[in-house]
Amino acid sequence: MSRFVFSLWVILLLLTGCATGGDLRDGAYVLEPGRPYQVLTAGQRYFSFTLEAPAHVVLESQTFPGDAGVVSPAGQLLDADGQIVARDWTSGEDSNFRIERDLEAGTWYLRVTTPHAGPSSYGVIGRDYQYVVLMTLVDEN
Repeated sequence: MSRFVFSLWVILLLLTGCATGGDLRDGAYVLEPGRPYQVLTAGQRYFSFTLEAPAHVVLESQTFPGDAGVVSPAGQLLDADGQIVARDWTSGEDSNFRIERDLEAGTWYLRVTTPHAGPSSYGVIGRDYQYVVLMTLVDEN
């Protein structure tokens, strides 16, 4: 009986998690120009930023020494409707993502994923997936 109750509990937990249906952008971390945001674990994260005027923007990840090639975040720039505007995985320094674009005023989102994070041939890797996400506004004058 306890096995049945446990199985039912797991199924309900999974269904509840799948039924939330909320937009992941609603919980986005706010990016500010020149202020790095440090990420310590694998997974998908959303960041948001609002431009008051058109700007030349650089969005990039920076891994720590020794993590290049192991920690490989991928970035996708999204407009306010969630449509992908640009994506990159390895064109930045040390194979980090780097997205450089002229953007209009408004709210923008950056989705960052760590596609290679997960189990290895030896089981779950017992390490952090540390990297930094940085937004820079480039003055073109």
